[in-house]
Parts: sequence; structure tokens; C-alpha cells
Amino acid sequence: MLRAIGAFLVFLASAGMGCQESRKLSEHIQALEEFLQVIICLKGEIRYGGSSLPDAFRETAMHCSEGYAAFLKAVSEKMENRQVEDPGRIIQQCAKKYLKENALSAEEQERIAQLGERLGYLDREMQLRQLSLYEDEFERMIQKAKEDAPAKKKLYHSLGVLGGAMLAILFW
Repeated sequence: MLRAIGAFLVFLASAGMGCQESRKLSEHIQALEEFLQVIICLKGEIRYGGSSLPDAFRETAMHCSEGYAAFLKAVSEKMENRQVEDPGRIIQQCAKKYLKENALSAEEQERIAQLGERLGYLDREMQLRQLSLYEDEFERMIQKAKEDAPAKKKLYHSLGVLGGAMLAILFW
């Protein structure tokens, strides 16, 4: 009786691990979509609000998710206080500090950190063009992630269930 209960619990745990990986994939897509929204808001603040970079980051922080709000506020504060002269460095430092908790890959976090290198020294029109390039790039990332998601989710679920069944049989 205890063996059967143990085997069932092992099966459930493995199936749960597959579900958890599937959920992480959904969170990853959501994090990409939220950052795309950040880019769109930044473009709007610069284009229509005529905001400087610190102001644009601060205003965007008020209109985005919590995961990016702290990052954007920190960037804005450091740019206003001129703690570091180079906007590229400011964004890199803040990205490393505040974007650890997001469901973004290391490569995606690096792309966000590189945003400052593109925005800091340019005039308004070039800043908007750079943000448009980032917008296109993140749209492609989201599209690719969404295309791959159903197959990966099915794989994660299947491996979790199959792995659980195999372990349950081994322990039986």
C-alpha cells in the first residue's frame, strides 16, 4: 500500500514538474510582451510627449507592469542625478540589478541592457528609429516564442508524465 502511494506521489511530482516548465514558457512570452509594451510607451513619450530620456523612462514606469516599473524608475533617477554619465552604463547596471526576476533569458536581458548604448547619444529622431528597431526585434522574438510554445508545452507535459510513469514503475 505504501509503495503504491509512493509511486503515485512520484508520478504526480514528475507531472507537476512538466506543468511548471510549461508555465515558465507562458511567463516568458508574457515578459516579452510586457517589454514590448515598454518600448511602445517609450516611443510615445519621446515622440508625442517630447520628453527627455529621464522623463520618458519615469513616465513609462507609471504605465507598465511592476516587473519593469522598478527598472525604469531606477534608470530615470540615475539619469537625472547623473550618477553615471553614460546612459548605456546606467541601463546596463539597472538591467542587471532589476531584471533578474523576470522570465527573460540571459540573451534577452543583454539586449535590453544594450538599449542604452543606442539611445543615449542620439537626437530624438534617431532614438525613435532605434526604439522601432527594438520593437521589431521583440515582435519577432514574441512571434517565434509563440510558434514554438505549443510543441514545447506538449513536450514538457509528456516528459513529465512519462518520466513520472517510468519512475513509478521503477519504484514499484
